[in-house]
Amino acid sequence: SPPAAGGWRGRMVAVTGSGGVGRSTVAMALATGLAADPRDRALVVLADLALNAQQAVLHDAGDVVPGVLELVEGHRSGPLGSDEVRRLTFDVPDRGYDLLLGLRRHRDWVALRRWAVAAALDGLRRAYRVVVADVDADVEGEVESGSPDIEERNLFARTALPDADLVLVVGTAGVGGTHAQLRVIRDLVAHGVEPGRLLPVVNRAPRGPRARAELTAALARLLSTEVADGGLAANPLFLPERRRLDDLVRDGAPPPPPLVTPLTG
Repeated sequence: SPPAAGGWRGRMVAVTGSGGVGRSTVAMALATGLAADPRDRALVVLADLALNAQQAVLHDAGDVVPGVLELVEGHRSGPLGSDEVRRLTFDVPDRGYDLLLGLRRHRDWVALRRWAVAAALDGLRRAYRVVVADVDADVEGEVESGSPDIEERNLFARTALPDADLVLVVGTAGVGGTHAQLRVIRDLVAHGVEPGRLLPVVNRAPRGPRARAELTAALARLLSTEVADGGLAANPLFLPERRRLDDLVRDGAPPPPPLVTPLTG
């Protein structure tokens, strides 16, 4: 049966985008910034819901279990308590949030069941004040593709994105990056995500105000047929290029403030 109605639930912020835009790093930086608030420390969870999960690598996690598969499996026979949900995550003490590890192999999606996935996400929101979901942008289902397998494969994205309070759509500057970001936004709107809950994020953005203004105008113009004026949650959020960011991630250092502060705001 579907998750029970009623009761308290925390907020969920989904971070999505096409491949290679730095989505997982942005999700990690957002979780770091939100957990820096003393009121939310240990009440923020970073959930890796991607098919090709890599938060375990970015956090240098020594273990691969438990993770999202165990969370979903635990909800197949009924809801789990908050303490049971939290025991399936790993504490990241130097950043103040918990981490839910993702699928160990891409093909593990075949073990997912629709109501169990919905119940698992509901359980996360009952156990934490803020859920930051690192999730793919592919929301194709049987209607679009003619294949029920495609719909089952995309269960995490199709479930989490419409349910999120805010969706950060990460892209990059340039013709290819803007085109990919536009495609993701259009797909999400067609899937039923309200435009007012979509926030474009331009990663590795140019620093000049003129170039940023041109990007903002281009996104608004190209989305005018799908999204009315002022329909998105806000104008694009620009994140600057950070040199040696990969070195910081490799060494286990927290994301730099120029990346964390704008996202947290």
